[in-house]
Amino acid sequence: MNAADRYKFTEFGNEISFMPNYNFLKTLVWWLGLGIIALPVIIYFMDKMSADQFRTALIIWGIYMIYFLFDLFFRIPVKYIFNKSEKRIYRKLLFTKKIMSFDEMTYFINENNGGYFYAIGKKRNQFVKSYRISNYFSNSKISEKREEEYIREVLCPVLEAVGISFGQR
Repeated sequence: MNAADRYKFTEFGNEISFMPNYNFLKTLVWWLGLGIIALPVIIYFMDKMSADQFRTALIIWGIYMIYFLFDLFFRIPVKYIFNKSEKRIYRKLLFTKKIMSFDEMTYFINENNGGYFYAIGKKRNQFVKSYRISNYFSNSKISEKREEEYIREVLCPVLEAVGISFGQR
C-alpha cells in the first residue's frame, strides 16, 4: 500500500483532499472486533466472578468500546480539502469548516515523545492551533521509507498547490 492509498489522497481538478488517519481504519476495526468478542467472554465468566469483578470488567470494556467508537466516528473520517480555486483549506468531519487560506498556511514538524509528525497551522499562531496532516514517524528504516513516500506523494503536491516549496516554512 503506497502513501496515496494510506492517506486516501485524491487530486481532482481544483481540489486536493486526504485523510491523515485513514490507514488506522483497518487496525481499529480489528480492535473493535476484539472488543465485541470480549463481551460474550465476560458474560460467560460472570458466574465465576464476584459482582464487583464483573462490574469492573464491564466498566473497562465500556470505556474501551467508547474510546474506539469515538476514534471510528470522529478521528478517522477527518478530511482536509485544499481548494485551489478559492485558495482555502477546509477540514471536513460532519460539516465542512474553513480553517485558513493558502496565504496564512505554514507547515512544520511537531516532535512528540520520540516521534514526529507533519502539521499545518496559521503563520502567526501555528503552535497554538495546528492540524496534524500525517501519521507519526520515527527513526526506524520502515518509518523513514514511509515518510519519504508521504513527502513525495502527499506533502509535495499539497505544498505545490499552496505555493510553498518543500523546505521553505
